[in-house]
Formats: sequence, C-alpha cells, structure tokens
Amino acid sequence: MSKLLDINIDKQLLEVLGQFDLKLEQIDEYYFVDGKFPGITAQAFEMDRFEDSVVVQLDIHILLPEQTFVESFVGHSGTVEEAIAEAFEQFEVNVLHTLIMAFWDAGKKVENGIGTDIWEINGHRWQAVISNYGYRGEFPFDEVIADTDEMFRETESAIKSLPLDKDIYAFRTVYTNVGDGKTVTEALINNEAFVELEDTVMNLSWKTIDSYYSVRNLVLLMKLAPEA
Repeated sequence: MSKLLDINIDKQLLEVLGQFDLKLEQIDEYYFVDGKFPGITAQAFEMDRFEDSVVVQLDIHILLPEQTFVESFVGHSGTVEEAIAEAFEQFEVNVLHTLIMAFWDAGKKVENGIGTDIWEINGHRWQAVISNYGYRGEFPFDEVIADTDEMFRETESAIKSLPLDKDIYAFRTVYTNVGDGKTVTEALINNEAFVELEDTVMNLSWKTIDSYYSVRNLVLLMKLAPEA
C-alpha cells in the first residue's frame, strides 16, 4: 500500500525547473512562472520496500484554469532520495521540455525531440505539442517495436476523432512490457481513461521479451483563436 512520504520535495522540483531559467513564484502549494498558468507542484509516495531498495512514485500536478492533470513517474533505487531523483529525471526528459514548449516561452529550450504541429479538428485549429518517447529498457527502442512511429500515428488519429469541447487537453499514453509475459497499457485524456486508444496501443506490434521496457508519450493540445 502506498504512503505519502513526509518529505518536502519542493527543493528537488525547484532545482529541476531552475535549470531552464524559469522565474517562479509560489501561490498556495503551486509554483507559477511569471504568475501565469499553469501552476506546478509535486508529491512523492513510497510504493514498495525491499531488503535493499525502495520504489517511489512521483506525482507532478499541473494546474490549469479549469482543470488539473497529473503526470506520474516511478523510481526504484537503493534509497528514497535516489529513487526520487530517478523519477525527477524521467519527468525532466519526457514531460518538462513539453511543458516549456507549450506554456513557458521564457524558459530555456533544448533539443530534446519535442515536436509542434497545427491540427484541424472539428473546424477548429489546435496547436499540438508532442513529447519525445520516454523509453526505459535494456534494448534499443527500435528493437521492441517494428515501426517506431506507430504509437504516435495511432495517438494522433484517435485524438482527431474526438468531439473536443475544452481549450486544453493532455493525452498520456504508456505501454509497459513487464518482462514476465505480462504487459500494461494506459491511455489517458486529462487523467480520464481513453479506452479506445488504450486498446489500439495495446495491440500494436510490440515485442514480448523477458526484459522490462516502457514507452511513454505526452501530447498537449491547445485550441487556437480563429484567424482574423
């Protein structure tokens, strides 16, 4: 059973954000860049403990004007501090650069495989900000799926089929090969289950191997004002 760690992890969060020249101010429990949405905060939970290691889950809460979405990362290491650091590294590599590109123009940009595109959906224009693949595994990514673009193509197709009625969406997709013959697939739209996409991603051309691997992708979608 997970338990909230009695650790103030603001220091680690601020250290990660500070690398990208983000000027932060705290309002209640959230940190804001230049006083504007989104706000961001973090919590850490102990998920499991073994004789010589501990499993920690890091939850990053992103506050928007009318909603909040959460990005979760798991760290497994010899100490709680090392496990939290491992989880923060995943957040930085796979999600933080996407947030900077989408919301924080003043932040320092890095070449990290983040893509942007303009999509036409239901007669409206949307800016899509697309993370790189957050991949963890022993083998190269192209050895665990035959077509490395397959997951993203299916994600884009599923998003474009939706009757979108909000201004901002977050789509997270994760596929995990546990390594014992089991697999876990998760697809979320603003932290709610996106069952159709989950079923599609589960049935892509993944290789079932005896080694753990996990593939993660985040798409932020924002409605653009009509062109004059």
